[in-house]
Amino acid sequence: MGLKDKLNVVISPGRISLQPNRRLVSSLAWYAGIIAVVAIFLAIFYVRIGEAGRIVCYALMIYFVGHGLVDYMFRFNVRYEFDRETNAVYKENPPFGRKRLMALDEIVIFTRSSSGEWHYAMGKKKQHLIRSYKVSPAFGGGKAQEQLAAEFEETILHPIMALVPAPL
Repeated sequence: MGLKDKLNVVISPGRISLQPNRRLVSSLAWYAGIIAVVAIFLAIFYVRIGEAGRIVCYALMIYFVGHGLVDYMFRFNVRYEFDRETNAVYKENPPFGRKRLMALDEIVIFTRSSSGEWHYAMGKKKQHLIRSYKVSPAFGGGKAQEQLAAEFEETILHPIMALVPAPL
């Protein structure tokens, strides 16, 4: 499965859309697994662990349910659409609708890094350091990550940059 499939990239003439956070599905599966394990543990050892143990188990379950819901609602389903026809970049999140972020000729794509990982982000010219949007998965160090970054640049980033009008 290529990077285009993993990020749900759709490239059509004059329009590109992608979901940069689709790789969160593995962490959502982990959250569901942890919640299931804690629930089973709680069901088996309910009497033995006492009130403090039950509170810890409930707190863990609430934390992972909350974290999973936030990831699913605000990150997982986010789709960015680059549209040459309307000269705009849109952010679409199914529960919250579609929002115009910026004009296509105002876009700046740059790299951001945090805690040993980096990713591509986009923002408005002269405001990109204040408000930016993640448009790629996180890349770390190593050869495999370098190859993944090169594949992202070649198959996704170059077509996006081809949509951006050249400065006068």
